[in-house]
Parts: sequence; C-alpha cells; structure tokens
Amino acid sequence: MKLNNKRKIAQVAAFAVSNLGIARILQTGFVCPFLYCDGCPFAAFGCPIGVLQNFIKDGQLPLFTIGSLGVYGTLFGRAFCGWTCPLGTLHDLLSHSNRRRQIKTRNRWFVKYGILFLTLALAWLALDTVFCKFCPSGSLFASIPYHLLNPGVSVGRPFYVHMFTLALTLVLALLISRFWCRFLCPMGAIAGVFNKVSMVSISLDEEKCKKCDVCLEACGMGITRLEDIGSSTDCILCGRCVEACALKALSFTVKK
Repeated sequence: MKLNNKRKIAQVAAFAVSNLGIARILQTGFVCPFLYCDGCPFAAFGCPIGVLQNFIKDGQLPLFTIGSLGVYGTLFGRAFCGWTCPLGTLHDLLSHSNRRRQIKTRNRWFVKYGILFLTLALAWLALDTVFCKFCPSGSLFASIPYHLLNPGVSVGRPFYVHMFTLALTLVLALLISRFWCRFLCPMGAIAGVFNKVSMVSISLDEEKCKKCDVCLEACGMGITRLEDIGSSTDCILCGRCVEACALKALSFTVKK
C-alpha cells in the first residue's frame, strides 16, 4: 500500500476515534496529541491546549497533561500533525485542491512559539481560555456541530467570532500550504520541540541522495533544507518527501 493511502486511512481512523465520545462511556480523561476541541458534542478526549489553559487559570500544575504530551512527543515527534490531526487533514485537502496557485513563503518558526507563549500568558492574565474563543478547530468541530444539534439555541457574538476565524484560516490555507500548521498552531509548537529526540523520524541516506530537491518541492510545510527533514520543528513527518524520492534516499526510521 502506498504511503499516501496509509496516511489517509490513519487520518480517517483518528477522526473516528476522536468522536467515540458519542457513547458517553467512551469519553476519556486523556488529552489527544493534536488540536481537537473537547467542546465537540462527540469528543472522546480533551484538547491539550484547552486543558493547559484551564489548569493555568486555576493556578494548578497540569502534570498528567504535560507527561502525556511528553510521551506523545518522545515517541512520535510531530507525526501526529501529519497523520492524525483533523484540522491538518482539512489543510491537506485544501492545499491539494489549490496547489498550483499557492503562495510560496518562508517559514518563521518563532511565530508559532510566540502564539504558544501568548496563549498560556493570556490564560494566566485573563483567567480564561482565551485561545479557545478563536481556535478554528473549535469553530469547525465544536461550534458548528453544537448549533446543528441544538437549533433552538440563539447564536451570539462568540459564534460569529468563531466563524470569522474559521473562514480566515480556510482562505489562508488555500493560499499558503498548511498555513495554520506552519505559523499559528500552539500544539504544533509543543510537538515540534520533540522532533530531534523522537523515536520515529525520517533519515537521509547521503550516498543515495543526488541533491535534486524533489523531496523539498513535495513538502507541504515549506521546508527548504535537506538537513531539516525529520528534525525541524516545522516537519510533520507526513512522508511526502519519502514518497517523492525516486532514489529511496529518505526513509522512516525508529531510533533505538
């Protein structure tokens, strides 16, 4: 089976598992390794960024959440972004549909870390989950389903704010490949830290590599250097570069 098809199956399976909360007995106390709003009527897991904000505003240390994110990152790095994140999957679909017209732009790795710092700082200063009020994942997977299931509930300003941020994110995703993942996602910032130490990675066989850069052209995350594949905080280990390399110079590896 082609790697692309395996990735699609993983993305569909992850979305299904994320919504197992449709049966209340399957609503767990765990956090998922990607953005998925626990405000979704069917969510089986907690959103890691939402949980972190709640602990911060309550003045508590989220040891279990931090430990969980540490385990996810140490095992898989940022691979969850490329293989399971529902919002990332939507970005893939939008990027593929408009690939020829997309704007080429350089990555600014520090932007997503600025968003992460601002997210946590605002939770402490405002004593509220400020990020959740603008999160496009919450807009798509929580706000819209909630109002579809509860048509009698009036729509107010928070809903319109969510719709605006969602629309803006989708438009920018059409113009810039994986826009949200590259520049704004605080969960991506956390997971990206682990890419250099994660057990699962992508390795380059320099003897086979002819420096043709076909792998870099296939990258949806805008990586521009061979040495950044698998280790950069921007790499989501999606495997598009592995698929693109006809010389088999790139491959997934599991570190011992």
